[in-house]
Amino acid sequence: MRIATYQWGGRRHVGVLSNDAREVTPVDLKRRQEQVQSGGALALIEHLAEGNDFPSTNGTRLPLSAISLDAPLPRPRRNLWCVGRNYRAHAKELQGTVFKDDANSAAAKIDQWPIVFTKVPECVIAPGDPIRLPGRAASEQIDYEAELAVVIGRTGTNIPAARAMDHVWGYTIVNDITARNVQMRHVQWDMGKS
Repeated sequence: MRIATYQWGGRRHVGVLSNDAREVTPVDLKRRQEQVQSGGALALIEHLAEGNDFPSTNGTRLPLSAISLDAPLPRPRRNLWCVGRNYRAHAKELQGTVFKDDANSAAAKIDQWPIVFTKVPECVIAPGDPIRLPGRAASEQIDYEAELAVVIGRTGTNIPAARAMDHVWGYTIVNDITARNVQMRHVQWDMGKS
C-alpha cells in the first residue's frame, strides 16, 4: 500500500495511492485534522501506532492531476537521521574526495561503525518543488544522490535484528543534496547536508 500526503482544496490530506499511481483515495482522519495539517502522514502513523484500525475511505478517487503531492512527512518533528558510507563500494567511491583517508581504512571503517549525520526538518520539500541551493558564494560543488528512507513507526531500544522490521512503518525516497566543498571544509557531514 502506498500512502500519499497531498494538497487539495487548500488543505493537506492523507490518502492511498492507486497501484497505477494515477489516483489517490482519501482516508478518514477527521479527528486528527490538526495533525494532518502539520504532519501529513504522521497523523496516520500515530493513529495506527495507537492500535486503531486503518481509517475508512469514502470511495472518492481523486486523479493525480487534481491534487498536488506533498512530502509524505512535510515537516518532521526532529532531524532526519541518515547513515553515510553504508556499504563498501560507496566508501571506496568517496575515498579521496570527501575524506582524505586511504581506500583500505575507508572500507574497514564501515565494517566497524556507521557514519551517522542528520538533516534538518526544514530541508524537506514536496515532489517537483524547486531545490533552494545556497548559491555559488556558499558552494560550487553541489552533489545529489537518490536515497532510500526508512520511516520508523514504533519506538524501541536495543532491538534485536530479528525484530527490527516490527518497528518499520514504511519507506520513501530522499533526494540527498550535498554541498561537497562545505562538507570537506568542515569535515562534518551536517554542514554540507542541509
